[in-house]
Amino acid sequence: MLKKILIIFLFNLFIFSNGYSLDFNNVYNIKNFSSAAFEMNDTNLIDQENAENLIKNIEKLDTILEEKSKEITKQNRNRKTQKFKGGAEDIFSEYSNSVVYIGNKQKSNWTGSGSGFVVNHNGLKIITNWHVVENADQIGVWLKPKNFEIIINGDYLIQNQDYYRAELLNFNKKKDLAILKVPNLPLKIKPIKYGKFKKVRIGETLFAIGHPEGELWSFNSGMVSQIRPNYKWNYGTSRHNADVIQIQVPINPGNSGGPLFNMNKELVGVNTFTKEGENLNFAVSVDNVIDFLNEKPKKIKKKKNNKWIKKKKKGSTWIKKKDKTKSSSGSIDLSNAKEVDLNDNGIIDAWLIDENNNGIFEIAYGDENENGKIDVMVVDKNENKIYELTFIDSDEDGNPNIAEYDKNEDGNIDVVAYDYNQDGEWDKVERL
Repeated sequence: MLKKILIIFLFNLFIFSNGYSLDFNNVYNIKNFSSAAFEMNDTNLIDQENAENLIKNIEKLDTILEEKSKEITKQNRNRKTQKFKGGAEDIFSEYSNSVVYIGNKQKSNWTGSGSGFVVNHNGLKIITNWHVVENADQIGVWLKPKNFEIIINGDYLIQNQDYYRAELLNFNKKKDLAILKVPNLPLKIKPIKYGKFKKVRIGETLFAIGHPEGELWSFNSGMVSQIRPNYKWNYGTSRHNADVIQIQVPINPGNSGGPLFNMNKELVGVNTFTKEGENLNFAVSVDNVIDFLNEKPKKIKKKKNNKWIKKKKKGSTWIKKKDKTKSSSGSIDLSNAKEVDLNDNGIIDAWLIDENNNGIFEIAYGDENENGKIDVMVVDKNENKIYELTFIDSDEDGNPNIAEYDKNEDGNIDVVAYDYNQDGEWDKVERL
């Protein structure tokens, strides 16, 4: 069970800054334990059901370190020669699972479809075009199936594959952008990284993933024809204005809302519209996307939540969604924990978990700055009363950014791992 807990929290928990003040290894010298009589609210822990959907197999930090060491050694054999890391095929293999198929349902009929992609914005969210979800009574989101190559087209996907029901969180009609929230979106999906609009160059090659005319997860490339700031265009009676990239990347209806990448596998735009003529295709810039994410959400009329999900492969059968044992969003139940005041200042700042009731606390949570949010977790995986694994969420945004590992349990950190962009993968692992 402890291994399961480690898997659950390694990618979703958090990590702290060096020199934290809470001395967890001193908990056994503290005599005054009390049972926690409340649920810790306003934490940035995710619920366990989502956590269990994380990557099942995770290597130990020292194993990751060895792999990184081999990689560095290989790269340093010829340091004078700079080589491009990866090719176009790596863009598709790395980010095709981050691209989704979106259906627009109105009056019980799927009336339109488009593309979208996953970003990290206070948790995993989906970016698409406003016109993809315009006037939708229901928004369906399909993830890339393992056998997507044998799926004929988007209509077949809708008729035969289960989907997630998305909630429209915000939209900017002028820039033709929208952001969606999908409950229980698998956390193993890799969020797309952002590039910069000002670094896009005329003549460079860009890449698109989307679903043109329902041809699922198509991968196309083409040259940048021009950069057009403050560009205006229309859809019928709707008027739009944004910074756009004019591209020769082939896009068609169904590509709308999909990502446009540069060679560095960074998002530079959202494929949005075409004009009559040959290769007159346009993408809204990544800078407009980032500005949109920082906008204050508009008031959106909430549609009644459907507690039933239709299983397409079961014909007309409707199956009730499972109820979650979660009292409130962004909370963790610590009612069975022991609470302590580690720094003896009269404020409870740690919660200790003894899952098998053997008197040893396998996991401890801490509120290092005592602001009501858990920002550190430590683990004693071999139950010898020494916490060798520490995870910290220094900015309290719910995503880990540092992990520390005392491999030989001598009180000194041996390995530190950093997740700079907080996408669930360690960007740097080093031995101290």
